Amino acid sequence: MKSPVNKLARLGLVVLAGFATTALARNDEYQRLLDRFNAVATDARLANHAPVAMDRARESLAALKEARRSERELWAYIAERRIDAAQAAAEAELLEGQRTQLQRENDRLQVAVARRDAEQARAELERARLQAQIRAEEAERAQREAEAARAEGEQAQQAAEAARAEANQAKRMAAAQAKAAALAKKEAELEAALSDKPAKAAPTQSAPAKPQAKPAAKKKSQPPATR
Repeated sequence: MKSPVNKLARLGLVVLAGFATTALARNDEYQRLLDRFNAVATDARLANHAPVAMDRARESLAALKEARRSERELWAYIAERRIDAAQAAAEAELLEGQRTQLQRENDRLQVAVARRDAEQARAELERARLQAQIRAEEAERAQREAEAARAEGEQAQQAAEAARAEANQAKRMAAAQAKAAALAKKEAELEAALSDKPAKAAPTQSAPAKPQAKPAAKKKSQPPATR
């Protein structure tokens, strides 16, 4: 037969074991939630986001740790929800920051694209201006060449006309010279013919000196006769 003392001792051990199991369970729940919170709080991406939500989750963990047995389940629920909220808020802020960063990057790229398009437009405008200037210079050069060609043509025409006039003048001079030569020749022939007639009549006369004196006398008497 067992003594009452042994029964009480065994009962006390059972109670202590139950308390220990309950305390261990409470510690396991707290540790699980604390590990979750630390995983969020120490995440390099999330650590600097949602500080208010992080503080509320930390406070709920502290309340869970100090809560009485009847309140532990409630505080465990509250702590887990606040940890979830802190994580969601931190992730939302992270995504918003990334979106803002992407928006800034997109704005920067848009500005760079606009600047590049403006530079391309300016370059295209400058290229068009240079092409127009080149075309204008080519047109001016072509006009000058055409004017020079016309001037050369006019000079050539004038030179041809001058050459024709010179040739005509030369022909006229040659004709005049030929005519003058012909007249001079004819005159020489006439003079020669006139000088040859007295020489042919001299042999028929008996005294050449007297006939030569007679014409001289006649020449002297001619002026009075003409008066």
